[in-house]
Amino acid sequence: MNLSLTLLKEKLATLVKDDNIGISGSLLHLAHPLFYAGQTCLDFHTLYIADAEKLPPELTFMPASALICIGEPPPSYYNDALELLIIADTTDIFELSNVIHEIYDIYGNWNLKLLRCLREKKSLQHLADISQPILGNDMFVMNGDFYMVAHSTMHASYDSPNLHLDESGRIPIEQVNLFKNDAVYNKIKNEKDVFIYPAEVMPFRTLCKNIFLNDTFLFRIIVPETAQPFSDSDSQILEYLSQQLVQDPDYLATFLRSKNSQLATLLEHIMLGNAYNQTAFEKALQQMGWSQTNRYCVVHIKPSSQDLYHTTTTYFCNVIMQDFRQTFAFSHNHSILVIINLDHLEEPRDGYFKKFNRLVKEGNFKVGYSNYAVGLNQLKEYFREAEIALEIGTRNDPTKAIHKFCDAVLPYMLNQITAELPGQLLLSPILMRLQDYDQKNHSDYIHTLRVFLNNNQNAVQTAKDLFIHRATIVYRLERIKEIGQTDLKNKDDLLHLDLSFELIQLATN
Repeated sequence: MNLSLTLLKEKLATLVKDDNIGISGSLLHLAHPLFYAGQTCLDFHTLYIADAEKLPPELTFMPASALICIGEPPPSYYNDALELLIIADTTDIFELSNVIHEIYDIYGNWNLKLLRCLREKKSLQHLADISQPILGNDMFVMNGDFYMVAHSTMHASYDSPNLHLDESGRIPIEQVNLFKNDAVYNKIKNEKDVFIYPAEVMPFRTLCKNIFLNDTFLFRIIVPETAQPFSDSDSQILEYLSQQLVQDPDYLATFLRSKNSQLATLLEHIMLGNAYNQTAFEKALQQMGWSQTNRYCVVHIKPSSQDLYHTTTTYFCNVIMQDFRQTFAFSHNHSILVIINLDHLEEPRDGYFKKFNRLVKEGNFKVGYSNYAVGLNQLKEYFREAEIALEIGTRNDPTKAIHKFCDAVLPYMLNQITAELPGQLLLSPILMRLQDYDQKNHSDYIHTLRVFLNNNQNAVQTAKDLFIHRATIVYRLERIKEIGQTDLKNKDDLLHLDLSFELIQLATN
């Protein structure tokens, strides 16, 4: 494996007295060094070792040539074409050569392990294990769902004192929410070069490299600055590692995010009204211990714009299924859909949904709940109920995060009955007669009737609410019956009047 003069300078730090390193010093372009043997020209991309006393006053340097010199070289060697390290003049040239070759052997052995890992398609965990000694700090691999799918650490477990991962490698929800809302983090999602993420969200800096396959983000290699400070060569090694990965698309293809499970696929077919395998669906339910006699609730979660940008929906699906038992969650059309088995909850429903709603609020989500129902024969309708609850609830109260279908039923019904004809054409003829009379005579019988109906036809309470005498309300009600041509007792007339007032309110809103 080729190394850079910058890397060699770091490894020879106790011997280096001076240097003249330019742009090519950061490139991994130098093979094992040669002893200077009287050449008149130092070749391209070639590293030489020499004793200053044996160097001629003048020498030709080809671009990107490099020299490790024991003692001070002639002034002409401080040249832009030559990368130069000056070693203490008390150093033995052969001992120096041995040390340099040992450095090359260390990186060469790692490179062989790396290439074998790719060739044999070994795990990312193995990749992290073999790379940690080279990087000097732990190496993590985080997939697009904010899971640490590999973690090489001196602690030999996921219980990192700095990252606080759980046993499955999951980053805490609080950390993910911080990432989502951090301006710096938002800028690095599609970064192609090695970058350092500053110690703003986490208590330490991290050296990072995003890995893509055909412009699809696969995972991020993360090196936290916890065991030792970063050096310039760390970026070079991480860049080299990523180059080897992207040059092997067959290896990377094995880490593409897995497809939805069979159950998720079946649920999508049901939700869309497509044909599906009923036997396979019932078998999947049985594997979860669920049956058609259980009571269920469907939840429709709308992620925030930050979640869509950072593609965290699969992460939160996993969080929901891990932290809330008896649920199945999957992502569909930029939303998270959840089925909850209400009969198998391990705690009271109120406490369960209180914790669930806390997750929703902390994640800056919007959520719609279906009604509770027995069995899953009408699952398509349950999905729609949760979606309707979210749509209508968000439209009526955008500041509210939690919406229930039971609260959205009446607005939904009103929307449906006005889908073909405008609400004005569907008003009760009783109301139309009163409206016409009020307009001609500047009276307010419609308002009186509305308060009367809202008070469940209680004349005494209506008089109090209108600040009028009881005799006055009796007179007004008789006039309403006369003008509207009704006795205000027919249940169909009363229902039509209630709906008419709701239609008027809907049009006003």
